[in-house]
Amino acid sequence: MSARPLALTLALSVSGVVALGAGCGDDRAAEAGAPPPAADADSDAPPDLPPVEDPIAAVPDCGALAERARHGDADLLLMPALCPGLPLDRGQLKTILVAEPSPAAIAAMIPTLDPHPELQGLARLAILDRASQPLPAELPDPATAQLTPIDDRVLAAVALAYAQLAATPEHGPAQGVDENQRTRAAAFLARVHLQALQSLGLPPGRPLPPFARLLAARVLDHGRAFCRFYWQRRVAGLERVFAEIELALLELSLDLDDTPHAGDSALLAVERQQTREYLERSGPTQRIAERARRRPEARGLDTALLLPMSQEVDRLFDQGFVAKAIDRAIEVGGASGGPGLDAVVALLTEDLRARELREYERALSRAAERARRRLPQSRREGSGELPPELPVEWLDAGTVAVDARAWLAIAHAHGPDFARRHALGRAFVLLRDRPDAVRELLDRGPEDPVITGERALLFALLDAADVDSLVALRLRVLHGHPAGSSSADADTRARRSYALATREALLHPR
Repeated sequence: MSARPLALTLALSVSGVVALGAGCGDDRAAEAGAPPPAADADSDAPPDLPPVEDPIAAVPDCGALAERARHGDADLLLMPALCPGLPLDRGQLKTILVAEPSPAAIAAMIPTLDPHPELQGLARLAILDRASQPLPAELPDPATAQLTPIDDRVLAAVALAYAQLAATPEHGPAQGVDENQRTRAAAFLARVHLQALQSLGLPPGRPLPPFARLLAARVLDHGRAFCRFYWQRRVAGLERVFAEIELALLELSLDLDDTPHAGDSALLAVERQQTREYLERSGPTQRIAERARRRPEARGLDTALLLPMSQEVDRLFDQGFVAKAIDRAIEVGGASGGPGLDAVVALLTEDLRARELREYERALSRAAERARRRLPQSRREGSGELPPELPVEWLDAGTVAVDARAWLAIAHAHGPDFARRHALGRAFVLLRDRPDAVRELLDRGPEDPVITGERALLFALLDAADVDSLVALRLRVLHGHPAGSSSADADTRARRSYALATREALLHPR
């Protein structure tokens, strides 16, 4: 299997990964002897239990996996692929659903969720499933409607709201829609996705799981559009919805700041930035501060809690928005009271070189020169300092890489059996949203036999997030040369191969 088809398989679910190690395993016998998972309460509230140790060790069969799954979500996520015969209760199905990043995999889960209509409704909303009833004559009132649990009535209203947003005066099922109706449609879509997200019962201030990020992208998209529509054209009855949505945009942005961003969809990557820039305007900042003073549940909320500019720029670089990162840093650096243009240019130059993005240094120089011509000397030098980076809730790349390599070592040591497929699945769960950790592993080079043996999986994960960069190309060239060839001639051959590959890919510095 080539890297690109494999990457497409990985994007769907863990099933493609565990299939890599399929062979003469003892799955059927293991399933027959496996104890059923412990019955769980239907409560959505996470139990207040001490953390359970998650040992990195070979798992021989479904019985051992079911036992581990009682104490750890990462093992539970592998059960549908490795042990499809084992029953799963509502709490376990919810955990698996919340960890699914792919609409295709979510769609495949829908028949499994038949006994749990509230979970099935969330899954259907995530994939924008077609309702089994016709569109309603008008939308429910966004200010008062209870929109969860999600059922065919709500899905039909969602379809009508999208039709109203897309309609023109001459075309579409909702032709002749006026601007007030469009504003209500945006408010409705923002609230239905916000209520769906809240119904997951996730703790605040923690990284959002993949399914929640899918819903969060739409909350940001429709919520920001509604706030913009409402501010331009006040619609009677939506005042409290406007206040609720604006606060929700900030709360969600703070949760996303604590969430790894490499796995963001295109919509979420764009909306993270657009929403941040909206919230940092003087109007939203002042309104949110005023509401926070009046409402006990919002006390302490402030746009100043968002990650500082240096971490914002890191995210934009990671997501490929290099030109946007340059423009944004120059804008913040040259603002009144900012750290100054010279400080942010130095920061950007260091970041570009560290990320092997030197081809953008000319673009940075041109942007900085344009800014110097229009800014006074005081703005160029700045009156403030670059704020220190804030701690985040996810593990650093080195820690993730160490754990992933330990699981890959187990997979490498086992033949095509259950333990290998389980270990590959655990490594995939760790690495699928962390291309930085994948690069850490591949940087070890062909001297590491574990990395060499499992590099097909690692390159597939890297290609899914980073197929066009010089870093990815350098790693491919590095692993294209056999281990142990550290002589000057071998180094020269590797450098020549890299230079030719960059020229062929049109990735040489401009």
